[in-house]
Amino acid sequence: MNVIVIILIVVAVIISLWFAWGVISPHIWEQPEYEILEQLDKVEIRKYKQSKILTTYAFTSNNAFSKLASYIFGKNKEKEKIAMTTPVLTETTDNNEVRMAFYLPKKYENKDTPTPFMEDIKTEKQAERNVAIIRFYGRMTEKKREKYIDKLLEILEENHIQTQGSLFFLNYSDPFVPPPLRRNEIGIGLNLN
Repeated sequence: MNVIVIILIVVAVIISLWFAWGVISPHIWEQPEYEILEQLDKVEIRKYKQSKILTTYAFTSNNAFSKLASYIFGKNKEKEKIAMTTPVLTETTDNNEVRMAFYLPKKYENKDTPTPFMEDIKTEKQAERNVAIIRFYGRMTEKKREKYIDKLLEILEENHIQTQGSLFFLNYSDPFVPPPLRRNEIGIGLNLN
């Protein structure tokens, strides 16, 4: 066999495995439970069950992610590793900080989490809540973010649904997922009373 043919086969296999990982990986990790109450065009109205989250604040998403990742990978007082879950929740605060949260596995629902070394890592209970979500794939660029925020708010306004709270972003894909397969969601809380 020609060397070029062998190289092309190896490259094709690697690319195929990379895309297979992108398809499979979102289904590997535990996710918070929710039910879909209604579908409005591209927007899902969801009811999330109460869940436990791990939160921190930082001036960049990378710093926030690094803090939370090091904690779940065992940099805590008990040196306990915690399984990764999806999605990663991110929102911007009023003073332009990033608030990031990892959903904790269900086994921590009624169990204490390991003690963090850093004081700005907290465990919180996220109450049951109703949210509107719009999903898209690819890189979360500023242009895409604005496009889907506008679409989400437009659909909610057309359907006379009142929002509450601020927008948040959910990322389901690890950095190794091919960019076209990266699952992103933008959401906002709802006042359905």
